[in-house]
Amino acid sequence: MLFNVKSVSSLIVVASLANAKAVNKRADVTGATLYVYGSDVNGPAVFYADGKRKAYFGNSPVSEVTGTQTNITFGAPDDTTTPWAITANSTTVTFNETLNMYINPTGFDQVGFASAASVPSGDITSGFAWFGKSVAYAANSSDYKLMFSGVPTNTTGVYALYWNGDRTLAPTGSFPVTVKRTAPTFPSLS
Repeated sequence: MLFNVKSVSSLIVVASLANAKAVNKRADVTGATLYVYGSDVNGPAVFYADGKRKAYFGNSPVSEVTGTQTNITFGAPDDTTTPWAITANSTTVTFNETLNMYINPTGFDQVGFASAASVPSGDITSGFAWFGKSVAYAANSSDYKLMFSGVPTNTTGVYALYWNGDRTLAPTGSFPVTVKRTAPTFPSLS
């Protein structure tokens, strides 16, 4: 059977469109813990710090933040118009209101959590999507961005989670990270 360039190109386009549709169409994920991967980290979970209502990741509480710090899970619907609400993953901590993840899509700002009425001006709570098992911001149906960064805090091994929407020069010590729903795995010692 002979193939010409036109038929092979058409086949590639059809396969690409089918794959793109499969990437965009994921089932709703509820109770998802998000983990962070990058050059300096291998899978710590994203957590909530009440004093600033911001997102952090690492292996211990943040010393410069007062108030409640707790592990969280995310309601991550397949609809990019629906905000991703967080829930305390604790038997002793509850939130008195619905808090949604937000970012500044065009700036270099820390990822935060706020009620619908208290989202900072210019920040957004919608547009989040799964790109495979990674968290992305979907500016539109064909523009998925994965532009998270980690910024060191004053606590060794704990980082603030940032969104680098304008691709500016980040502070010294910051590094790009991927936020995923895939928990880290460690080799067994047998």
